[in-house]
Amino acid sequence: MDLIINTILQEPTGQTYKTLIQIAMEVCDEFILVKRDQMELEPEGYELLEKLQPFLKKIIKDDYWPGTRLMGHYADIYFFHCSPEAVDFLLSYSTSLYSWVQTRLPDDLCFLKQGLPWLINTAHEGESHVVTDVEEELNRLEESGLLFRDLSVFYN
Repeated sequence: MDLIINTILQEPTGQTYKTLIQIAMEVCDEFILVKRDQMELEPEGYELLEKLQPFLKKIIKDDYWPGTRLMGHYADIYFFHCSPEAVDFLLSYSTSLYSWVQTRLPDDLCFLKQGLPWLINTAHEGESHVVTDVEEELNRLEESGLLFRDLSVFYN
């Protein structure tokens, strides 16, 4: 099985962001949000975490999550079950992938499939990746405009 990493070159916003979140929720079994210890979280962020309580699996304290390693600090990493109902909450608090930055919201919305990163999002760096080699997933990402296999569209 070859591992394919698709780097998202432009921030998904609007309908593209909505489609990405919907695909991720269908493909993956959990997602994470992060609350860093050394930073405040605004009331809006706490409100979202409260609304997501029915989907909460666990909270761990760590200095690492997909795409990020802290030096000398820790964070609470919230693991949630993927669910169609959770999509609505995520989309009502954010209209773009790189808006998942603390202090307004928890950091770095990421999705995991069978415990492995599928969508790695380092929002404050404006960097994200989808990791998959499943043809159906690649096709859906391509149809949504998140993946370009034929790069000739960018050249004369």
